[in-house]
Amino acid sequence: MKKQIVKYLIAALALLGAACASAPVPNAAVFIDDGGRGGVPILFIHGNGGSSAQWTAQLEHFRRSRRAVAIDLPGFGKSTIAPNADFSLPAMATAIDRAVAAIHLDRFVIVGHSYGGAVVAAYAAAHPEKVAGVVYLDAAAMAIPVTPEQKQQISAAIRKDKMAVAHAWFAPILKPSSEEVRKAVFDSVERTPTEVFLGALESLTAYDAKNLVEAYHGPKLAIAAADIESPASFQLQFPQIPVVKITGAGHWLMLDKPQEVNAAIEKFLRDLPNVGG
Repeated sequence: MKKQIVKYLIAALALLGAACASAPVPNAAVFIDDGGRGGVPILFIHGNGGSSAQWTAQLEHFRRSRRAVAIDLPGFGKSTIAPNADFSLPAMATAIDRAVAAIHLDRFVIVGHSYGGAVVAAYAAAHPEKVAGVVYLDAAAMAIPVTPEQKQQISAAIRKDKMAVAHAWFAPILKPSSEEVRKAVFDSVERTPTEVFLGALESLTAYDAKNLVEAYHGPKLAIAAADIESPASFQLQFPQIPVVKITGAGHWLMLDKPQEVNAAIEKFLRDLPNVGG
């Protein structure tokens, strides 16, 4: 039964293809890593099981020329869990909006990795006036297609042994990555509360990717791990969005190939219209 549950999860998820502060926002305290000045600001949103720490190389690079911010979504990293334990995409988008308001970030480029790409799509659709551009970094591309029974089985498996499921789920998408990156990813997942990890995963079963991604009409860029591309990867689901493909990297591109990721984002920033990138 355990192998069957993990099989369901792998099959479903194969389709997904420096000042620091805790900003008090309604329902949760969201940790914010904020620093740098100049240029159009850039905000980084991590994926499931991740945190703002996974953007260290990007923050160090971009703060040489502009304000760069990363946050821990509610329940992840150093942020608290909202009392209502709402891990839906709209709830996460609301948390982002309250966090950026708390630090007076009015208009910015937003970057989302994996599940964070779905959160960013929800945010940009709801607040297009604040978004100067969106970068989808190996982002979730569609809803997870599971039946109610499969959803229950996956939930039970994660509650029983979160790390066993995470290792089975992440192994294929970490295959091109270094041992150092694999360890960093799994250490981060281990620190993530089980209910938060599960809640973020379940939120993707209701992800209306097409409508949310296409609702934002501003500049967009996809950055993809070429070695793990599948028919349902973000760049293939949204071929109208320009894509930079990076080889020799797993799903956590910003950890495997930080210089190449930074260069792709830099070019996107330079090409932004009317924002003085």
